[in-house]
Amino acid sequence: MKTTFMKERKLIVMFLTICVFGFGLFQNGFACSMFKVTMFGKTMVGNNEDYWNPNTRIWFEQGKNGEYGAAYVGFDNFFPQGGMNQAGLVFDGFSEDYKAISDTIGKTSLGMDFLKDILKKCATVDDVKKYLSQHNLSGLETSMFLFIDKTGKYLVAEGDSLIIGNKPSYVLSNFYPSQIKDESEIDIPFYQKGRRLLESRRDTSINFCSSVMDTMHQEKVWGGGTMYTSIYDLNEGTIYLYFFHDYTHVVKYSLNHELKKGDYSLVIPELFPENKKGHEFVNNYNEISIEIDLFKDNDLLNDSIRYRYVTNTIFRKDVKLIRTFTDKINEIGEMWLDKQNYTAAILVFKFNVKVSPKSWNAIDLLADAYMR
Repeated sequence: MKTTFMKERKLIVMFLTICVFGFGLFQNGFACSMFKVTMFGKTMVGNNEDYWNPNTRIWFEQGKNGEYGAAYVGFDNFFPQGGMNQAGLVFDGFSEDYKAISDTIGKTSLGMDFLKDILKKCATVDDVKKYLSQHNLSGLETSMFLFIDKTGKYLVAEGDSLIIGNKPSYVLSNFYPSQIKDESEIDIPFYQKGRRLLESRRDTSINFCSSVMDTMHQEKVWGGGTMYTSIYDLNEGTIYLYFFHDYTHVVKYSLNHELKKGDYSLVIPELFPENKKGHEFVNNYNEISIEIDLFKDNDLLNDSIRYRYVTNTIFRKDVKLIRTFTDKINEIGEMWLDKQNYTAAILVFKFNVKVSPKSWNAIDLLADAYMR
């Protein structure tokens, strides 16, 4: 049982700190943003997913045996980054600095699908607080979640701290609210822009909500930034979806209507053919990914001419974009280590050092391969 728990905990950490919300070198450059506004009994929620993987998805899963159905948004690993259920409960998550979790004794450990489990079973943030309070939250030391229900109440889950609020408007990004004394001093410029906009005006129209998201979106010169934006009408059960920080084109879904179609998924970029800039980034990203996959081929690594050609071809592309694949490159190198093909591993790790010459991890892995 202990071994199973440790494996699940390791997987949760891996998904939430690497695959889900960002990692290492780029964490400070990719801080997601989320807001809610409640007026006259109506609650709207918006989220910008800031990352570099453009292979994004929206998918729908029906409820079974009295549970709620839900829509989820995320990447091509289908781990839910955010979502909304039929009760009008919404969540999204944030990458954070390490915060110890101590309230664990005698509590049930979280499963890999705990976020889906919450949306299946919970209707309000009070339900979510009860659910989380009963679980050992180990594995979430570098993650924070914001849950909002259709009454406008919200729950910030930062490790052991489960904080409920009910302000008419609320904005959150990659910082722990419990550690902040003065919101005006938070050093996240786009967060401050969104906060000031909501302080000067509150509106539940989709035009206003998309303008808040536009105000807080991120855009990098090499293509990364806000990969998609989701805006939720919690009372109507409506989802407004935007792609690659373009707020002139939107796709709208009624959750209940889509759930009648059964369980299915959609590729977000394919829903926005007019977004040329977004598709250019998707193509560049996937081309690099495919080229890096060539390092799995032993014949290529044994041919010095082909190896140099492939590495030079990849390296002629934007190095900042290539650097986002450092974990993938390392995984390929570790695959060769596991097979005791040290020559192949060294060649792969050499490429990663070339991509990230200041990365201690890249140099350490190369040194380890030489040592073995």
